[in-house]
Amino acid sequence: MNLNKNQKETIRGYLFVAPVLLLLFLFSLYPLFKTIYFSFFDIRLASMNRKVFAGWKNYRLLFTRVNPSFFSQILPATVYYVVGSVAGQIGFGFLLAILVQQKFVKGREAIRAIIILPWVVSGIIIAISWRFMYEPRLGVLNYLLASMGVGNPPTWLNDERLVMGCLVVANIWHGMAFSFIIQTSGLHSISDEVMEAALVDGANGFQRLTLIIIPLVRQFLVLNLILTSMATINSFDLIFAMTNGGPMFKTEVISVQMYHRAFGFGRLGEGSAIATIILLMNLILTIFYMRMNKNQSEGGDG
Repeated sequence: MNLNKNQKETIRGYLFVAPVLLLLFLFSLYPLFKTIYFSFFDIRLASMNRKVFAGWKNYRLLFTRVNPSFFSQILPATVYYVVGSVAGQIGFGFLLAILVQQKFVKGREAIRAIIILPWVVSGIIIAISWRFMYEPRLGVLNYLLASMGVGNPPTWLNDERLVMGCLVVANIWHGMAFSFIIQTSGLHSISDEVMEAALVDGANGFQRLTLIIIPLVRQFLVLNLILTSMATINSFDLIFAMTNGGPMFKTEVISVQMYHRAFGFGRLGEGSAIATIILLMNLILTIFYMRMNKNQSEGGDG
């Protein structure tokens, strides 16, 4: 078979990317399809070889179970955790990126290394550290409150009203470094000439932020929003190590519920169904963010 030069180059290109595609299929796509497949079967952890087709039963159990209820406990906890964590991580990350970027800041590299440090630490270590700080009798927070004269300090992780806020604060501290990295890259993409021209035109700090900086780093913000949202929806280790979904299912987010059904109760079919729901939530959020960004871009161009 005679091939021209372009066809040979095309085949050579496919051969180069074939190992990457194979690894992507083996470690990403195959487990994904297998999870969706398992979600339609009744599979027990103790007898994985015996699969019984269950249709939509595993999904119905998720949405109709009373304790914990998906709509009154799992979904509100997930939304609270995701919205609070994403807003805090992106907000504080963006603020820190702007502050470190200022010319009067000295030792920027050392400051950046300190800010990034929580992100490179294992989530389990972060959870243990924050759990110790929230400890009612020996924790740092209650020690400080007691030293200020507070006679009845809160129990933090055992308080149904405070526990989710405690988790959000810990997750913001753990994840805002990732937002800081992305937004620092975005700020570096803005040329000095643009900012100097804004100063010459008399733009104040708020005007430079809203009319120049944010529009120019919008693509970085959207990317940050997508990645942070996906990571927070999939977040498990921090919540599991700090509260294990308690007290009274107040922190039973959907990822923790997936673990409990799949490995706590040994029902892999139900766990696979919940994992599929998590996948759909990630897809819906990503599509929503992309369409929102596209509409804003088209509106700005118009």
